Amino acid sequence: MNPKSPLLLLLAGSALLPLAGHAHERATPAASAAAIAAAIGREVPPLNLSAPLPDVAASYVTSRVVEEGGHAHEHPPAGEAEWRFFREADRIEIENLQARTGERWQRDGRTQFFFKVFHADRRSIEYRSDDLKVINAALSWQQHALLIDPAVLQSLTLEETGWRDGYPYRRYRGVANGEKLDVVWRVDLNLPAVLERERADYRERTVLKAAHALAASPWARQDQSDYEVIDFADLGDRERDPFVLRVQAQIPGGDLHHH
Repeated sequence: MNPKSPLLLLLAGSALLPLAGHAHERATPAASAAAIAAAIGREVPPLNLSAPLPDVAASYVTSRVVEEGGHAHEHPPAGEAEWRFFREADRIEIENLQARTGERWQRDGRTQFFFKVFHADRRSIEYRSDDLKVINAALSWQQHALLIDPAVLQSLTLEETGWRDGYPYRRYRGVANGEKLDVVWRVDLNLPAVLERERADYRERTVLKAAHALAASPWARQDQSDYEVIDFADLGDRERDPFVLRVQAQIPGGDLHHH
């Protein structure tokens, strides 16, 4: 698992993913002259990743291309996936709609918990802080809340600022961890509107399709109150469980319990 890429946890093990294109989307023909005129001269707020984050519900689509002959085993598979992101102060959830899987991050004080969720099976696997350290998962709450490592974003070069469809954005480009990155950042949400990653054999593009205040979300989150919760530390005792055998390749650190 790549601790620099929270999205890999969600998308790995699913037949999905993004064709890299130009991260700067052109204004839609429907944009009115009045709206364009109103945006001219409006100051774009500065990047402030330490500001309180708004509670939000967002819909994304991620597309991926893996070049023929590339090291496909090092990347999630090619394809496309639609997923939803829910963020509040002490809980972050991601739902992969096609695969019917998800992630849930929770925190209680300084203690963090991660759950890999399988909605079709009504089960989840729980990782405690010590488990996350063992599998080298990112423990930064901010990284998961922003959908990108904040240090990586701040290392990129600011290329452009402006307003689009009524929201302020900043576009950043550069290279980090061996990847070319092109990010259009929604300053009002502190979330990517477009996030492109590219290596020689692999391209990924994630696009924000819709965003709402969490309290006004049009999407209901899955009720997980009656799901069976399996401790990650107990997977070794359940290696003959058909469910565990089936999902082992999809769970972070699953190879640690494979014999």
